[in-house]
Amino acid sequence: MRIADASKDFFNKISYLSKEEKNHVEKALKKAIEWHYGQNRDSGEPYIVHPIGVASILAGFEAGEDTLIAALLHDIIEDERATKSEVEKEFGKTVTHLVEGVTKLSKMNYADKRHERQLGSLRKLLLTASDDIRVIIIKLADRLNNIRTLDALNEEKRIRIAKETLDVYVPFARLFGFWNIKSEYENICFPIAYPEEYKLWDNEIKKIRKALESDREDFVETVNTETTDDVNPILETMTDYQIFSKLKGSISLINDETKIDSVQIILQGKKATPTECYRVLGQIHEKHSVESGSFRDYISTPQPNGYMALHTTIFLKNKSRIRLRIQTEEMNQHVSNRKISSWTTDRSNDIYKALESLSKTPHKDERYMKDVEQTLLNKRINVFTTSGEIITLPRKATGVDFAFAVDPNAISFLVGIVVNGEMLDAGTELRDGDIVEIELLKNKNDVRYLKTSWLDKVKSIEAREALKGKLKKFSRNEKYTIGINILENEMQKHKLSFEWLLRLPSMQKELINSLQVRSFDLLIQKIGSGEIGKDSVLQEYMKLLDSPPSKFVRILQFFHLLPQSRILNRESKIIDIQIEALDRPGMIFDISRCFLEREINIAQFGVFAVPPRDALYKISLEADDFGQFSDLFDSLLQIPTVKKVIRKK
Repeated sequence: MRIADASKDFFNKISYLSKEEKNHVEKALKKAIEWHYGQNRDSGEPYIVHPIGVASILAGFEAGEDTLIAALLHDIIEDERATKSEVEKEFGKTVTHLVEGVTKLSKMNYADKRHERQLGSLRKLLLTASDDIRVIIIKLADRLNNIRTLDALNEEKRIRIAKETLDVYVPFARLFGFWNIKSEYENICFPIAYPEEYKLWDNEIKKIRKALESDREDFVETVNTETTDDVNPILETMTDYQIFSKLKGSISLINDETKIDSVQIILQGKKATPTECYRVLGQIHEKHSVESGSFRDYISTPQPNGYMALHTTIFLKNKSRIRLRIQTEEMNQHVSNRKISSWTTDRSNDIYKALESLSKTPHKDERYMKDVEQTLLNKRINVFTTSGEIITLPRKATGVDFAFAVDPNAISFLVGIVVNGEMLDAGTELRDGDIVEIELLKNKNDVRYLKTSWLDKVKSIEAREALKGKLKKFSRNEKYTIGINILENEMQKHKLSFEWLLRLPSMQKELINSLQVRSFDLLIQKIGSGEIGKDSVLQEYMKLLDSPPSKFVRILQFFHLLPQSRILNRESKIIDIQIEALDRPGMIFDISRCFLEREINIAQFGVFAVPPRDALYKISLEADDFGQFSDLFDSLLQIPTVKKVIRKK
C-alpha cells in the first residue's frame, strides 16, 4: 500500500476527533513519515505503512489523540529512528511513556537469548501497563497489523510468530474484550502454527456445520415470531482454533454442537432494558426444551471485562442444541465496538487491579509466567458473599483467595470456609457462582490454623505474598516443625522414605548445596515458611537418588536399601493409601467427599478400629496422574482429626 493511500484511509477513520486533535495527530504522522524515511518492511513496502495501519485499527475503536500518536510512533525508539528525548520534546510525557512501554528490550543486551528477551519485554510491557493499559491495546493492534503480512517472512519466523500470537495475544484480546481482533488472530495463525491439526479440524467442523445448517437457519428465521419484543438474531460461528482450544485438542469431542456456534439475540432499539432480555429468555424457553444447567446470568453478574448477556442452551427441531446469547444493543456495542477512552482510565477496572498485583513481586521466569496466566490470561470467576456482594477471583481460586479479597487481615485467623452452606477447608477450590462465608478463630491470639500448604493453592498474587509474610513471622521451631511435616507428606506421595534423608548427612549436604542453602535445618525452616517450594526440594532429592553422590549411598542403592520414586502412570493407576485419624461421626462422609469432588474412583474401602479412639482407613483408588493424586492427598490431610496419610503402593 502506498503512503498516500494509507494516510487517506487513516484520516477518514478519525472523523470523530476535534479539529485541534486532528491537527496534533497529523503533526505526529508527518513526523513519523520523516523519522521512518528510507526504512522498508520485509515485504518491501515503506515501513511507515505499518504504524499507520496500527493507528487505523485503533481508530476503529475511537482511540484518543495520545493513543493514536503513540501508535504512529510506537517503533521510533526501538528502531533508533529517534531518541526518547526527541519524542518527549515533540509530543509530551504521556505519549513517550506509551511508546516506551511498547518498545522491546534491546537485542544488544540479550544476544542469543531470545526467550529471556521476550520475557523481559513482556515484564516491561505489563509493568508500564499497570500505569496505563493503553500500551497493551497498542501492542494488540501492532500484532494484528503484523500478522496480516506474515507471508513476507520465512517459514521459521512465520511459525514462531503465529504460535506466540495464539499463546499470548489471543488471551490478551479476550481479556480486553476485543473479539474481532481475537478471531482474526486465530483465523490467520492456526493454519500456520499447526497446519496438520488445522486441516483435520477444519474438515470435521465443516461437515458438522453442514449437517446442522437447516436447523440453525430455521430457528434464526422464526425466533422473532416467538417473542413479543423486536429482536435481531445472528448465527455466529466460532473459529476453528476456538473450538480446538475449548475441546483441548480432542477431536473425539467435536460432535458437541454447542461448541461449534451460537445465536446472538440482540434486542432492537437503544432504549431496550435488561428486563426485556429476561422476558425474551422466558418466551424462548416456553417454546423450546432447555438443557439443564445451561443458564448463565452475566447481566446481574457481568464478566470482569464488562461483558453482559444471558446465556442458555435450547433444543431445536431435530434435537440438536444451540447456545443463545441474549443482549441489548448497548450490551452488544460494549462487546463489539466500545470506545477505548470509555474504560481505559477507570483505575477500579479489574484489569488494572490484576496488573498492579503482578507488578509488585519479582519472580523467576516460570513463576512469573504462571502468575501472568492465572492473574491476567485465564478466565475469572465471580463468587458471592452471604450479603450478595460479588467477588471476582482468578479461576481455581480458593477460600484463602476469597478471605483475602474480603479482608486482607482475615487469613491470619482463618479456620475454614462455608461454601453453599457446607463447611470446608480454606484451601478448597471455588467455582463460579458459589456463595462463600469465612470462618475465623474466636481467639485471635491463636494462629495454629495458618497453613503453609495454602501457598500451593492460592491463585491471587496478593493473597500468596500476604500469606508468605505471615508465615515468615513464625518462630524457627514452628517453621522447622511445619517443614518436617510438609516434606514427610510429600515423600509419602512419592513412596520415598523420609528417614533415609534424616539419617544421611552426605545426602543432606548434597541437597543443600544443590538448593544453595547454608544448612539442612535452615532448608527445613524455609520449606515451613514457604520460602522454598516443596516441589523443588523433591525434584533435587530425586535427582540425587538417580545419581548417588557418595560411595556409601551407592552401596545402599546396590543392596536396594534406597527408596525408589514411584510415579503414577497409565500402566499403574491403582494406589493404596492408609489414613490414620481420630474416629468421629461423619469421618467416612468427609473422606468420600474428597474423592467425589475430584471424580476419583475408590476401588476398595476398609475401616478398622484402633483402640482406644482412633480408626484406620485402608483405601485403594484409581488416579489418572500424579497431580490428581497429589491434590487428593493434600485434601485428605486437611480433614479435621486426620493425623497421617500414608501411601502404601
